[in-house]
Amino acid sequence: MRIMNQKVEHKRYGIGTIFVLKGKKVYVAFGKLYGDMAFPYPKVFEGDMKLVNQELQEELMEELA
Repeated sequence: MRIMNQKVEHKRYGIGTIFVLKGKKVYVAFGKLYGDMAFPYPKVFEGDMKLVNQELQEELMEELA
């Protein structure tokens, strides 16, 4: 899955950009307000966060199913 450098929308933290996918963690930069955060991958995409690019989001959900 090509999610590096993709924009995401998190329910609590808003819009961010994925900058690392390592092991079972995805790292997202949310800017000055929240900074960089790590989330469990792929679990975070099952509810709290989604890719802004709808086509990639659908691909990701199919891949995780």
